[in-house]
Amino acid sequence: MKNIFYFRKISAIGGTEQFLYEIAKKYKDYDITVFYDECDFSQLQRLQQFVRCRQRIPGKKVECEKAFFNFNIDMIDDVQAKEYIFVCHANYEEIGYKPPIKHPKLNKIIGVSQFATDKANEYAKKLGLDIKAEKCYNPLTLEPREKVMLLVSACRLDDVVKGGARTQKLISALDKYCKEHNRHYLWLIFTNHTEIPLNSPNVVYMQPRVDVRPYIAMADYVLQLSNDMETYCYTTNEATGYGVPIVTTPLSVYNELPVTENERIVLDWDCSNVDEVARLIFEKKVKPFKYEIPKDDWCKLLVPGKSTYQKDLKTMVTVKPIVHYFDLERNEEMTRDSEPFKVNKVRAEYLVDLGYVEMI
Repeated sequence: MKNIFYFRKISAIGGTEQFLYEIAKKYKDYDITVFYDECDFSQLQRLQQFVRCRQRIPGKKVECEKAFFNFNIDMIDDVQAKEYIFVCHANYEEIGYKPPIKHPKLNKIIGVSQFATDKANEYAKKLGLDIKAEKCYNPLTLEPREKVMLLVSACRLDDVVKGGARTQKLISALDKYCKEHNRHYLWLIFTNHTEIPLNSPNVVYMQPRVDVRPYIAMADYVLQLSNDMETYCYTTNEATGYGVPIVTTPLSVYNELPVTENERIVLDWDCSNVDEVARLIFEKKVKPFKYEIPKDDWCKLLVPGKSTYQKDLKTMVTVKPIVHYFDLERNEEMTRDSEPFKVNKVRAEYLVDLGYVEMI
């Protein structure tokens, strides 16, 4: 293996999950393996279209040339690599985390925006470390857009820093404006369970999806009302990439990204201008615009070399169960007495790693 990305938990929705998908899709011709402790099945399915995905087995050693880590570095001692890289995907201090940049194995720190890079450097300075993080924007690819009139958000509203209270205030302001001006809106909010009651006939809770881009591309506006912990924010970058204007809080990352006043409405941190924002959503005339996605340099970070993953997907091997387990792909219970069966090499390696089968 040449490049390993380790994420302890790959959830049903999230920016780091989107990062993994973009890396996998854009750089599918590179040899990349994603390791995880827990992974949402839908996320796993879309990643496996392009790259190897392995569940981490504590204590099992793996070798690679470069290992990339998110906030969790639980696996680092089980990885033998020529280079260990920590990728800062958030302003961690804003959410109460302490990034593990002091770990002696880490060779390089990457920030996914200038804001993230600066925050990592500030944190290193507080620790008395002579570390200089490097900036490398998250990769982003765009598919053909669709168009319909609606508002869209995709965020975890159970986290206070993600703007649940602001969302409710804006909903109230929008409802008030609609009642006074006989206007209507539909706000689709893709989110996990939240205890914040967003009570409005114009708001629809949507189950998390691995890809909300068709809804983003059709939207009048895409909304992101988080605290200042967002350092790239895929949903709003996707929106502007499709020419869809956005509504955000005064996120620092927009001091460096090419989003103009024509393309963005800003809701103050304290929501003091919420009624004006509600009015602008309905009355602001947005001129057609084209947003240039920031260039990413991941091709300089990844180890080059043709991946064998697609070939392994087509190569069939025979395996024999050696323990009792339930095989999700075959939808049946397997035992030591079960007959050998054929699977592709990728699936076989996965089952062998788990200790369920042996190749014969």
